[in-house]
Amino acid sequence: MYNWNIIGHKKQLELIEHDIASKTLAHAYLFAGPSHIGKFSIAKMFVNILQCTNNLCHTCSTCKQIQAGSHPDTVVIDDEGTSIKIEQIRDVIGKLHMTKHASYKILLINGAHKLTPEAANCLLKTLEEPPPNTIIIMTTNNVRDMLPTIISRVRLLKFSAYSQKFLKEKLRALYPNTDDKTLDQVCSLSLGKSGRAIKLLEDSDLLASYRTMYNMLCEFLEDKPIYRKFGLVEEIVSDERDNKEFLDIFTHLVRSRLHKELTTNSNSPKKDHYLSLLSSLEKTRTLLKRNINARLALESLALKTSQ
Repeated sequence: MYNWNIIGHKKQLELIEHDIASKTLAHAYLFAGPSHIGKFSIAKMFVNILQCTNNLCHTCSTCKQIQAGSHPDTVVIDDEGTSIKIEQIRDVIGKLHMTKHASYKILLINGAHKLTPEAANCLLKTLEEPPPNTIIIMTTNNVRDMLPTIISRVRLLKFSAYSQKFLKEKLRALYPNTDDKTLDQVCSLSLGKSGRAIKLLEDSDLLASYRTMYNMLCEFLEDKPIYRKFGLVEEIVSDERDNKEFLDIFTHLVRSRLHKELTTNSNSPKKDHYLSLLSSLEKTRTLLKRNINARLALESLALKTSQ
């Protein structure tokens, strides 16, 4: 019914459109899945559809206000990299109880897993007893970090990354002049995330830096002197990108190597090494979430690659 301008997610979009057309909207939605796959773009489009009285015309004052982030009945908490505190939630809940002028009062939270426990419990009360004609839409990259009581009170839509084959087909249609080798690299480096893939294709410097990161990770898996691997850690720590991206691509690389070993030689001695590395990568991911010193955590991981 609508031009979502999104790669894939057909089933999820059909469910949203069904809720709109059948007037069976939930009072709260949670879009869960990896980053850079279009969840927040879909959520913003959903808001625009609900608030526009002219079938998403893109030209009325409501559409223009939503696009500018100034619509009085649409409150957005964007992901700014920090936790979402109880004071923010109290403030927006107060706005939800004010007189509305549009069809709905809508609260859109990007990165709901960053709610502090106090903020989550404060929001829970509104989810249990929402004001009339109020809809809360949230996105999360990690549903496991959210309160089960919140999840039980929302309509959960799960999104996932794409297979490399599917993503390559879609990107080839959007970028017909891009060669197959580049498309293959982008699909691999983006880990099946359409948003990340598009950024890589449209930013040659970013793509070059990702290629450099991939080559660095290949060195991690080679039998290099430990001082060289510690030097690589220094480069990674000083990089502006989040360490999570490094771990995600490293995990993808190790899994690919493991898959190759299992398909060519199921008794390969490297199999146990790769399995051990995957375990170490998950431990490193957990340590970084707990704000352990990144250099120490990654140097420990580098030692594991040499064992």
